[in-house]
Amino acid sequence: TTGFEIARQNIGSVQNRGWEFMLTLRDRYESFSWAVSGNLSVNKNKVLSLGSQGTEIIKTAGTGHSYFITRIGEPIGSYYFLTQDGVFENQQELDEYPHFANTQPGDFRFVDIDGNDTIDVDADRSIVGSYFPDFIYGMRAEISYAGFDLAINLQGTEGNEILNLLRRYNANMEGNFNNTTEALNRWRSPEEPGNGEVNRANRKATGNNGRTSTWHLEDGSYIRIQNIALGYTLPEKWTKRVLVDRLRFYISVQNLYTWTDYSGYNPEVDLYNSDALTPGVDYGVYPLARTYSLGLNATF
Repeated sequence: TTGFEIARQNIGSVQNRGWEFMLTLRDRYESFSWAVSGNLSVNKNKVLSLGSQGTEIIKTAGTGHSYFITRIGEPIGSYYFLTQDGVFENQQELDEYPHFANTQPGDFRFVDIDGNDTIDVDADRSIVGSYFPDFIYGMRAEISYAGFDLAINLQGTEGNEILNLLRRYNANMEGNFNNTTEALNRWRSPEEPGNGEVNRANRKATGNNGRTSTWHLEDGSYIRIQNIALGYTLPEKWTKRVLVDRLRFYISVQNLYTWTDYSGYNPEVDLYNSDALTPGVDYGVYPLARTYSLGLNATF
């Protein structure tokens, strides 16, 4: 015997199937040369089996109602919670639509998935997205002329979604924390409904607006200038005078800029990525630093 009370074993299988493409073009004309290379990776993740009973796995992360589901036929750790469908603008709209018991005008409207005219946290959950991107890509471009060289690296993802739970704090309209500027577009009254996407201010938090829903789910697609480097290599006739075979000066910038619609600090989130069943959660991942470097390469 080992002394352990529980023996753990694998109960399921997951399929990852996709493609990887790479293309490189280059040319040279006298002292001018250029090269461009790119890569594209496509992967589809799907759960194939979950033990003899096929029982789906539901887990929480961060809050008691931030749900993830691992279900046969779906990507592992899919987002599984309520679907938010705008804000109740007035009492008439509230009376005509299913809602939680304490809901008032200005609170979130949720979709009645099971169609029983009531909103239930368990029964009205559904798979609403996945952290897995449709594809990831990268590109590198190089140009050199008369001793000067320039290189640019880009990287990005497309189609992944992020559960931005930081919005539970900086956009909750409960007055516990400083809020983002989207509070300016909040519901104030039937005459001032805001932009129809931000709930009312409610210090008592009685409207179920803090429940994890698609309102916290955002597109995590991005493209980033990962690195730019500009260099100059001194002519050999100069370097030989100081017994150096090659001497190159350079300046570079890392993480120069990121294009994304994601409202968080960094679309590359990793809070619970050590757990494959709860991926893609952002509780305020630290922003990437922009780094400037100046240096030289010497070959003797």
